[in-house]
Amino acid sequence: MVTLAILAALALALAAGGWLAAAFLLAERLTRSRGSRVEGAPADVLLRHEEVAFPAADGQESRGWYCESPGARATVVLVHDIAGTRSDPRQGLLRLQRDYVRRGLNVLSFDLRGRGELSVGRDRPGAGELSDVLGAVACARGRGEGLPVVLHGFGLGAALALVAAARNLPVACVIADSPFSSMRAYLRHGLRGAQARLFGAAAWFMRLCFGADVDAIAPERAIPHLGGVPVLYIHAEGDRETPVEHTLNLSAASLNPADRVWIAPGGEHCGAYRADPGAYLARCIEFVESATPARPLAARAG
Repeated sequence: MVTLAILAALALALAAGGWLAAAFLLAERLTRSRGSRVEGAPADVLLRHEEVAFPAADGQESRGWYCESPGARATVVLVHDIAGTRSDPRQGLLRLQRDYVRRGLNVLSFDLRGRGELSVGRDRPGAGELSDVLGAVACARGRGEGLPVVLHGFGLGAALALVAAARNLPVACVIADSPFSSMRAYLRHGLRGAQARLFGAAAWFMRLCFGADVDAIAPERAIPHLGGVPVLYIHAEGDRETPVEHTLNLSAASLNPADRVWIAPGGEHCGAYRADPGAYLARCIEFVESATPARPLAARAG
C-alpha cells in the first residue's frame, strides 16, 4: 500500500511538472519576438520621405518614416498590427501613406519594438509597445509644428491607440481598425484549444519570467477615459483573428456622439483598406476633417 501511494504521488508530481512545463513553454512562445523585416519604402509608391529616429516614452529608440504634405491640416501617426511593420503589405500601409499625403496630411509611420529594424528582445504583449506610441505622438507634434495629431492603428496598433488616447494625449481623434477589447481576450481567442487554467498559468509565467503583463492593454477599460476624443471604429465583418464583436462592444461602451462605426463587408483581419481603398479612405478623410479644423491660409502660406 505504501509503495502504491508513493507511486501515485510520483505520478501526480510528474503530471504537475509536465503541466507547469507546458505553461512555461506557452509563456515563452507568447513573448517570443515577432521580428519582421521592413519590406519596401515610400519611394516604391513615389512618395518622398525622411528617415526619423525618436525616443519612446521609456527611452528606447524607435525608427520610422516622416512624409510631409505641404499645407497639411494634421499629422497621421500610423501604428501597425502585432506581427507587422510600418510597411506591412497585408494592410497596404505604403499605399495608405501615399493616399494620406496626397489628401493633405502628414504621415509618421514607425516600427513597434521587436519589429522591423529593431527586432530585439522579447514581446511584452503591448505594454512596451505603448511607450513607442507615446513617443511617436510626441515626435509627430514636434515635427508638425502644433498641427493636430490623428492616431490610426491596426489590430494591436488600434488597441494601443485607444489606450494611449485615454492617457490625456494631445490627439484630435483615433481611427481604430480591427481593435481587440483586451490583450487577454485576443490571446485567448487565438489559443482556443488551450485550457483556461493552462493559459492562466502561462500568463503568470509571462509576468514572472518575462516581465509581460497580458492585462496591461485593455481598450475596454480605456473607453470611459477618452475624454471626448472621437473614434472611428473600422472592422471587416469576415475577420476571424479578431471577431467583429470586439469592435461592437468597444463602440457600445462609448457615449461620445462623435464616434463612428463602419463594419466593412467581407474582408479579413485589418483588410478593409485593401478590399476597398476608395471607400476606406473616404470614410477616414471625412472623419479626420470633422475632427480637425482646417489650417488657416496664413499658416499654409508660411
